[in-house]
Amino acid sequence: MILTGKIFLAFIWTFWLIASGSIVEGTDNVTIYNPSYGSTYDRVVKRGYVICGTNDEFPGFSQEIWSNEDGNKWEGFDVDICRAVAAAIFGDADAIEYVIVNGKTRFEFLIDGSIDMLSAATTFTFTRNVQKNLEFLPTTYYDGQGFIVRKTLGVSSAKQMEGARICFSGSGTAAKNIADFMKLHGINYIPVDVPPNQKTRDVYKRGDCDMYGTDRSGLASNRLSFDDPERHMILPEIISKEPLGPVVRYGDQKWSDIVRWTVYVLFIAEEMGINSKNIDRFVNHIDPYIQRFMGELNGKDHPHLGAKLGLDAKWSYNVIKQVGNYEEIYERNVGPDTPIGLQRGLNRLYSHGGLLYAPPLK
Repeated sequence: MILTGKIFLAFIWTFWLIASGSIVEGTDNVTIYNPSYGSTYDRVVKRGYVICGTNDEFPGFSQEIWSNEDGNKWEGFDVDICRAVAAAIFGDADAIEYVIVNGKTRFEFLIDGSIDMLSAATTFTFTRNVQKNLEFLPTTYYDGQGFIVRKTLGVSSAKQMEGARICFSGSGTAAKNIADFMKLHGINYIPVDVPPNQKTRDVYKRGDCDMYGTDRSGLASNRLSFDDPERHMILPEIISKEPLGPVVRYGDQKWSDIVRWTVYVLFIAEEMGINSKNIDRFVNHIDPYIQRFMGELNGKDHPHLGAKLGLDAKWSYNVIKQVGNYEEIYERNVGPDTPIGLQRGLNRLYSHGGLLYAPPLK
């Protein structure tokens, strides 16, 4: 009787799923939800380093620089997110290989396994999440799209750009954002679609368009590469929401959990006042929450949190000690005292009026 009852309940459950559209048999217009669970973590550990896809020549966020002391070295906000993941896994923030991606190749490389994670100022959207089978992890930079123009045009608003030639990369979110904004305000414009093998800023710099649009952080970064940055201005309009953050392949739960909680650790450390310079003062702290963070609250009934991710007990300690908390990453790469000079704005902790918020580490 018990078995018969279970079979009956299973039948009812399956019928409900089919009726509600969660499972559809014999149809061509419905995609069946069927995630495949990979083993990115196992490949990364066997290989000995993380392969990170990122942009090149993006000052403040990702760029390869040369120094006499270190030779070629990658640095930037997005680079540090990858370094944090490497520190969590290997205890070595430099256990990384960087692969340069652009608007066209970034998702291709991620989906085909050429890279383990993408950290390249990538916007979280519905279509990318659902149709491309990508998993977007916690937003690390809240941004919005804007415009940059030459000051010689004498305009102070994008609404004054009737008939302008506007550059944008067709492989990103910029094209639709611009079209929506111009249609809303009844502005005619000439679209200049920049192919993936060219940089939008270079097309703008050589005078092939009057202005171009992308994330405002990208505009501030790109302006640094101009020969005459003071002759260009970022207009005040913010025409979209652009939540930027790391991306991994969909369906690889262990790997996505590692990257997700590595990002959260950056937020949590700042919230607790723990940074790369003072973290050793928190060893053997009386606060159980800090003990969990430091990997010290062990025991049969309460194993350290790293064990649940397949990581070392000191995984979060290694992240902060070697890379720093979120505030440190932001301030040294893109903060007010850097050439790019971005205020934190929405990228402050929730307790300081921003949007950064992490679930509890327990």
